[in-house]
Amino acid sequence: MDSFSVNKAIIFDLDGTIWNSIPYRIQAWQLAFKDYGMDTDPEVIRLMIGYPGSMLIKKMNAKDPEIEKTEEKYFEKMLNDVKFYPDVEETFHELKKSGFKIAIVTSSRRNMVEKIKIKADAIVTMDDVSLGKPHPEAYLKAIKIMGSTPSKTVVVGDIDNDLIPAKKLGCIAILVDHGIQKKSENKDYEIKDIHEILGIIQSLNWK
Repeated sequence: MDSFSVNKAIIFDLDGTIWNSIPYRIQAWQLAFKDYGMDTDPEVIRLMIGYPGSMLIKKMNAKDPEIEKTEEKYFEKMLNDVKFYPDVEETFHELKKSGFKIAIVTSSRRNMVEKIKIKADAIVTMDDVSLGKPHPEAYLKAIKIMGSTPSKTVVVGDIDNDLIPAKKLGCIAILVDHGIQKKSENKDYEIKDIHEILGIIQSLNWK
């Protein structure tokens, strides 16, 4: 791709990054596991949000993959209560004005993601790839759809699992913590709120 035709791109994780869904995800997983006779530690679940559901099921030493579908059913009932962080819409608007293409890359399933309104140029879900994060397959797919390259792509996530593939590819990695202390060995920047991205991209001086 000619360097003059490369689009500026930014990839956002969904759960816990732009969408305040973590408490509801934890509750849905607990209810799902309970249906299969298992009591679960909410903190263990919290630490696994953002990974493929199959990995959480394996970590809990469960066998039935249907647990993930059960979790999705419980979570779907909570969708009306789950909100985007308040500065997301305006930040997306400003990014578009600055010429950025926007993608959502998530470990959630497509049928659930399609139920919420996300204004993005690309959406890549767990159903669209063979390997989930931290494998970079989903990011490469999103970058291709946006007509960009890793060197012209920013990745924003709330856990290190979102940033590992970004660093593998040579993207700029931003950790958003929403006021919660977090550790990441792969971040280039750390921000509290999503709107702080605007100052970072301005400093990049990408044309």
